[in-house]
Amino acid sequence: MKTINLKSNLYLVIFLSFLSSCTDVIDVDVPDAGPRLIVQASIDWEKGTPGNNQTIYLKTSKPYFDSSPSPVVTGASVTITKDNDGTVFEFTDQNDGSYTTSNFIPEIGTSYTLNIVSNGESYEAKETLIGFTEITKVSQEDGFTEDEYRVRVSFNDPEEEENYYLGEFIQENVALPSLRAVRDEFVNGNEAFILHFNENNTVGTSVDIRVFGISKQYYFYIEELISQAGAGGGPFQAPPAQLKGNCINIANPEEEVLGYFRLSQLERTSYTIVE
Repeated sequence: MKTINLKSNLYLVIFLSFLSSCTDVIDVDVPDAGPRLIVQASIDWEKGTPGNNQTIYLKTSKPYFDSSPSPVVTGASVTITKDNDGTVFEFTDQNDGSYTTSNFIPEIGTSYTLNIVSNGESYEAKETLIGFTEITKVSQEDGFTEDEYRVRVSFNDPEEEENYYLGEFIQENVALPSLRAVRDEFVNGNEAFILHFNENNTVGTSVDIRVFGISKQYYFYIEELISQAGAGGGPFQAPPAQLKGNCINIANPEEEVLGYFRLSQLERTSYTIVE
């Protein structure tokens, strides 16, 4: 819960009044290097399902101050190859920026290669499908205020392995999912957990929970993404840096390709906060 400081607000009013009296217009020059390919390729295999149905989304970036939706990419060729046996899964263009398949075969610990051909350019990314154990318990704890609660999701961490996890929390009273990334640096072989805390975690709130096994590379990528998203900022803060993912232009590796190719096993559950 935020506290309002009347003295600070008075300074703010004076500052805004000063700004309103200025007649000079400041033009902010934001560099625009042109559109970049955005690859949203999260191959998620939920436990208890075959994992055959998968979707990849392709878009292009837009200028920073452009509020219109990102342009979608159609007409591309999208495939994923299972590296251990050469099986190729073709994704069908749905003409809305999405590409789908219904015959994907997930295999934990196996490397896969994503190939995209769009506008005469070929792109590639490699990743390994990371497994997840199982959620053992979901509980709640007191939050920072008397009417706020934290949700704790517990699971067993495999011994003698370096593991990384992503928690995704979706609830009706929050516009966007909350993400938390953790690693087993201090809990290897023991019970691990992810904490979800939000000022909207009040009694009666239902939370949809998904926990993914993720790679080390993706862990550091998503950590930076979460950090940028939570940085807040004011009118004079520089725009967040665009994160380069693991997709590369084969002919021009220096091209900045946004987004990430990830393969994860996950478990899903839900929890409703009580008094």
